[in-house]
Amino acid sequence: MPELRDYVCWDIERVISTIQTEAVVASSAVFLATHTRLQIQRAEIDGRSFNNTGQMVSERDVLKDFLRRKTATGTVLMPVVGESGSGKSHLVRWVREKLPASDKRKVIYLEKSKTSLRHVIESLLEGVDDEEVAQVRADVRASTSSTDASALALRLVNELVIALAGTTSAELRGRQRQLAGPKGLALILQDPVLQDQMLQEKEFIPRFAEHMLSDRDTDDERPAHFTVDHLPLNVTSAMDGVAAPTRVMLRLLLSKPEMRDVAVGMLNEYWEKSVQATSSLGGGRILDAMKKVREIYARQGKEIVLLIEDFALIQGVQRDLLDAITETSQREGRTVLAPMRTLMAITSGYFHDLPETAITRIEASTGGHVYNLDLVLNGQDDGIEAIASFAGRYLNAARVGRKELEAHAGKVPNQCDKCPVRAACHDAFGTSAEGYGLYPFNQPALRRTVHAVAPADQPHAFVPRTILSRALIPVLTEGYDSIQEGSFPDEEFRGRFKSNRDAGDPPLTGRVREQIDDLDQADGARREKLLEFWADSPTELVNLEPGIATAFSLPALSIDADRAKRLPQTARTTSPTEPAVDRPQGRGEPEVSRSLQKRLDAVESWSTGDGLPTTEASTVRSVISRAAVYRQDWLNPPVKPLGVSDAGQAGWGNRANTVSIEGAAAQALAGDDSPVIFKRTAANSEFFKSLILLNAETLTAVRSQDVVRLASLADRYAQVLRKRVTAQAQLSDDDLVSGLRVSLMGAALAGHAHPHMSVEQLHAAAFDLGQSWQRPDSSSRTEMWQRSLNAHLAKREALIDTLRGALGVGQGMGAVQVIDAARALPLLRRAAEQWELNGIALPRWAQDAAQSLAGWHVLVPAQHAQLVSLLQDIRQCFPRGERSADLLSQLDAALRVAAELGLEGGSRIVAIRALMGQIEDADWASLTALERDLAKLTDDLEGPAALAAALQGAVPLRNPHLSGMHQLLQSADAFLGDALQAAEARGQTAASTARQQMGALKDAWQQLAQDASGGQA
Repeated sequence: MPELRDYVCWDIERVISTIQTEAVVASSAVFLATHTRLQIQRAEIDGRSFNNTGQMVSERDVLKDFLRRKTATGTVLMPVVGESGSGKSHLVRWVREKLPASDKRKVIYLEKSKTSLRHVIESLLEGVDDEEVAQVRADVRASTSSTDASALALRLVNELVIALAGTTSAELRGRQRQLAGPKGLALILQDPVLQDQMLQEKEFIPRFAEHMLSDRDTDDERPAHFTVDHLPLNVTSAMDGVAAPTRVMLRLLLSKPEMRDVAVGMLNEYWEKSVQATSSLGGGRILDAMKKVREIYARQGKEIVLLIEDFALIQGVQRDLLDAITETSQREGRTVLAPMRTLMAITSGYFHDLPETAITRIEASTGGHVYNLDLVLNGQDDGIEAIASFAGRYLNAARVGRKELEAHAGKVPNQCDKCPVRAACHDAFGTSAEGYGLYPFNQPALRRTVHAVAPADQPHAFVPRTILSRALIPVLTEGYDSIQEGSFPDEEFRGRFKSNRDAGDPPLTGRVREQIDDLDQADGARREKLLEFWADSPTELVNLEPGIATAFSLPALSIDADRAKRLPQTARTTSPTEPAVDRPQGRGEPEVSRSLQKRLDAVESWSTGDGLPTTEASTVRSVISRAAVYRQDWLNPPVKPLGVSDAGQAGWGNRANTVSIEGAAAQALAGDDSPVIFKRTAANSEFFKSLILLNAETLTAVRSQDVVRLASLADRYAQVLRKRVTAQAQLSDDDLVSGLRVSLMGAALAGHAHPHMSVEQLHAAAFDLGQSWQRPDSSSRTEMWQRSLNAHLAKREALIDTLRGALGVGQGMGAVQVIDAARALPLLRRAAEQWELNGIALPRWAQDAAQSLAGWHVLVPAQHAQLVSLLQDIRQCFPRGERSADLLSQLDAALRVAAELGLEGGSRIVAIRALMGQIEDADWASLTALERDLAKLTDDLEGPAALAAALQGAVPLRNPHLSGMHQLLQSADAFLGDALQAAEARGQTAASTARQQMGALKDAWQQLAQDASGGQA
């Protein structure tokens, strides 16, 4: 005995051969077996559009109106309007099938799949034995059989150029006059570059030529006329290769959108004339031929019934055909042309483009109405029943199969009647009003599937072709194996069909999906889709109806009856058709404001595939990033605490590169380095709702489990935060070593750090702001050294603030109170290993303070050389081993003698004594230490060793009087030499005495210099 589990009652071959998306393709038996009553509305013509009256009619009403309507002209032109796939052709086909047989009626049926020009003409003229008509047929055959599509396309373009070039301003209207004549729009089509664009594959003219020669592929939609997209406007701005006169016209079309519309209108207006010229139908030949046909049938006493499945596709003869079928049959009280009734399917847009004469004749022949098949179901019971009735017929036909339907010739068997699982299947899945089983659908699944494939702007639209091609056929064919294997609905189904909120079909709530994720690890994805479509998205977790669960091999869950009530939950979400403020709250369920509810609904929508809006994504990111900041232990290791804004500036904030959310706004800009990543899951959507409620301080609606999860995430990502902040703020160990090196080298400029200091001394210098630093020995510094020092001190405070913040501990959010020596000293030792910046990458925060150190390898040697020069000059007059008191005493005596003798340079004596006063406190013994430090730089040292030796001589604070001492000795030496020469020039006794005294002093002074020179050697 067969079981419902994994059962299929159709096969794929039957589905493909029986269910046809085009009404004309199916055989008569299949067509009638699958025919479902159409939803037809009577609409009143209003100018070039129409308005629905709300009056619903049946197919039989249309047939009766079509056959019985009488007009004064003997012609009836009745349009059936609707968008593509709405069932227009189906209604025309049904009328043909139900047309009563009559010897007094000639039926001409123009199928939409047979709209090549040759087929149309032969169908219209079929059965007429007339020389003129025969010649028309022969000419069309010749013109369409002696060429290929590409050659025909070129001929069509050339004929269109001729037609447009022949226009004059006098015969055109409005803006068309700007495009008239051979120098107007014709230039565009005639130019080789632009013409080549219009003849590219898939463009309007080549496609038209292809269809003009061959019948239509049923799946290939043919454009009805030119549109703006068909204009050759994709040229470069320079319009390379386009002839100069054409550029003028091309610029007109490119610069003025309204002129593009005018150009398209002219192309369509003259297109039929071009087609007729190409196919030898010009000069009204088709009109004359059709009149001849009507004359012949008038003599036979017959009425012509013309059924057109798609009038828009009968291109090339439309205007002549309209004139022919609306031409009055009466002349002077007698019938000269056969009466003619035309039922034509036409899209709403093409109806708007019909010639004014055609609209007038339609109004006159129908009383001013059309039949509209653009059906929008309201989602109520009648709409659901209509969907079930439509689907049920096709499902039954697929089970029966085309051959058996044709064999029964009119009586459609119900395959369910002999099905061994009929009772269980119908109980579980239901039937249509006609008794056809809906399996593998039920009514909710059918409704949701139809809504899922409806046009985006018409969520309740009922488009038969779309339902068949995108819903029924895919489920029956693609689901065939997965149903038998127990894996339906598979990934293909889940990806293809999404609940349409705009149609009032809310997806399964995040709360229910979260419970499914928790309880069903094996079949969670299938269970979600089955509950959403087949159980109509219950708001609580339930087991699927047993029959449906059995058919799809879905095991039941052990669900505690009170589980849903005990589970913590956020505030409910709503469907778009149910405003939050009008929804009654469950007992104990917290209420939220309308605006907050909309935000929760946005998160719910995100969980089912929509994007997460910027506001909600920002809130989630902000709460999580702030939580990590608040949970950070800034004392382990110690570092200056960061506030939320500081963390944001350092690269940790409510941005996608911190918290990545799948499908959220701006997510594509985040890259792949986001440390916190959330996938689109039900659990995450419920978590996000709690975060939004937390942020809004609606705490009573927040689930406790989400608060725990937030704390856990904050703990987990606190260390990630520190690493991110460190990396973004460039505070890694290597960055800090570089910054400390800049600080030490800056301190060296001020004389507070050099390579041979203790680590404690270096520590003090490295973290000193330098606000009190001054060099008392500035007079012995080079200009470059002093300039670099001043520039560094101007930028040093920012450098030290960053170092203190990274390596110090503060109180609260205040200033750093103490440096973490345990972390700082190892970094400081690394920094002091080298005293140069070449080859290292500096963090941003250290670059300003380091700019003054750019000339370090010139700066230090230059300062060292200056000190060496000063010392050498001083030692010329004050050698090692001498006492400064003796030197100054001798100098004082010499100055006194020179003054007593009135020797030249009296004013210089005053200046020299002033210098002696300025260096009165000078420590002449410090010259020994300077000499020792400067001597450490030798010719044997290179590289870092040479730089370190130079630094030890150049950096330390020296005697502030060093430059004064040098100046005094230089000035005294020059004065004494001049004074001796002046004394020797005198011949007096006094002068002789003075000469003796000065000579003795000069000898003594020169001896000092010689000793100094010898000592240096």
